[in-house]
Amino acid sequence: MFTIRKARLDEALTARLMELSALWVAEDCSNGMVANGPEDLKEPLWIALDGETVIGYAFGHYYTAEKRSSYILPGSRCFDLDELYVLPERRSEGIGKALYEALREEVRREAEYVTLATSTKDWRRILHFYTEEVGMDFHSAFLIQRVSEQLPD
Repeated sequence: MFTIRKARLDEALTARLMELSALWVAEDCSNGMVANGPEDLKEPLWIALDGETVIGYAFGHYYTAEKRSSYILPGSRCFDLDELYVLPERRSEGIGKALYEALREEVRREAEYVTLATSTKDWRRILHFYTEEVGMDFHSAFLIQRVSEQLPD
């Protein structure tokens, strides 16, 4: 079992979230990811708990769209999901979905859209989670291929 709740950052929670972030980096599932420091963590923040142990988290920030996109008009209030993480051994229990749903329910009072960008190596799983599990729309993709190790001088 698990519970989801909104949380405030304090010294103990900051330390635990930094531990979880380091575990995430060690999974080597995201391109260029570095572990969070205290300055990287934000509120609003939601945590998943097994008893008193934090087993997952989600946080992000509000912003106002400045430019028109094919989907979002300038001036639209948005919430950017910076991170959503669940311990590997606790995945497929609905924890990530519950974290997302908790944040969506709250941010809908202040934002029209939830947005996110990801740099995952396991894009099929992430795309499935965000489009099939929580109902986000796929909007765009940035693809890259290294074709040369070093450009000539």
